Amino acid sequence: MKLPGRRANKLALTLALCVTALVGRADKVRILEKPADASQARIDLIQQAKHSIDAQYYIVGKDYFTLAGLALLREAARRGCKVRLIIDAQSDKIPSAVQSHLSKENVAVKLYHPFTFRRLAWVTHRMHDKGLNVDGHKMIRGGRNIEGAYFGYAARNFIDRDVYVEGKSPRVASAYFEELWNSPEVASPRVDSSAARAEEGRRILDQAHQELRARKGRKLNSGTDWGAGAREVAHVEFLHDPVGQKDFREGIAQALRRKLRRTRHSILIETPYLVPTKLLLADLTDVKQEGVSKIEFITNSVASNDSTLVQLGYEVGKKDLQKRGAKLWEFKGPDTLHAKSAVLDDRVALIGSFNIDPRSQHLNTETAVVIEDEVTARQLSRNINAHKAQCTHVNDGGGRQADQPATHMPLGKRIKTSLLRLMLPLLRGQL
Repeated sequence: MKLPGRRANKLALTLALCVTALVGRADKVRILEKPADASQARIDLIQQAKHSIDAQYYIVGKDYFTLAGLALLREAARRGCKVRLIIDAQSDKIPSAVQSHLSKENVAVKLYHPFTFRRLAWVTHRMHDKGLNVDGHKMIRGGRNIEGAYFGYAARNFIDRDVYVEGKSPRVASAYFEELWNSPEVASPRVDSSAARAEEGRRILDQAHQELRARKGRKLNSGTDWGAGAREVAHVEFLHDPVGQKDFREGIAQALRRKLRRTRHSILIETPYLVPTKLLLADLTDVKQEGVSKIEFITNSVASNDSTLVQLGYEVGKKDLQKRGAKLWEFKGPDTLHAKSAVLDDRVALIGSFNIDPRSQHLNTETAVVIEDEVTARQLSRNINAHKAQCTHVNDGGGRQADQPATHMPLGKRIKTSLLRLMLPLLRGQL
């Protein structure tokens, strides 16, 4: 049947608009590998925010870099932005005077799972998310907490990775933040509202802001558009855990397992804390039987790991990984590897906060960005392999290759490890 001209034109216009909308829905992504880029991107996004800034972090410190960032959030609130910050209650290091000042400056802060005798289970269930959402369509997600050591400002730093995303998937992250903010999982901290205390906090932030202006290497009001150099990708997915229902409803762990089990030829995973669970080992057994020929893990060594107990969990479980065909690479240090990323089949890139351990699997809330794009996956592989070049390869016999120097554990650490080894069966689920 032939459509009348006017009707045909209307249908053609509708189809054209649909195609345009679909084309325009591609997200822009940009991996933030260098600490300088990661810090500058945060500075720029906060300074360029027009309507809202929502941030959630496991750790918010009290060092110069953190305080300078809080000063920028204060400036955003002063120019009319809605500014909200969620921090895990166990890792909130912001000085009380600064919190008092921020409260008066309309920077709203809530704590995740503050201690209460009514909810003792909260003690072991933490918010491990790391994210910055700006104006509902821009975000930074990854492994970096807000503290100087994650941005190259410490004597011993955390080697980490983030991804900048602009487009539709940040809306999902914003909706997740909104649900968490309005949930009983978070509460406002008790703040000293006295004028003297707030004034003390103002002086602290003013000083940090002045120091940020004076220091070289980071620019204020740079005008950088982080989306301009980003890659447009059609398939970007934001993963998160259900609010208040970790391990009861399907969340990020189940979503990541599905993606892992769909892998057909190669798995490359970088994780600072590698304590294999029974589920992971079962998945690796299955994908190996399905034909996956390359499975690699890059993780910390005794020398670089900042957690002796987690390192012990890894040492106990490494043979189970090797039996599934996994090749293991241990970071030499002296810094600590902290990036949490994966590349599956050379076409799927994952960057987030999820560690390969029981705690991320069952206890902590986590987030991740999944990018289905071969170019981005190749870039992430190169970045991970750059870290692998600073690693020692562990051979299938459980020892290190003969041409690689062994990492020797200091005497004090050996004694501590021996004591923790006795406690490992009781603590393994907390690793």
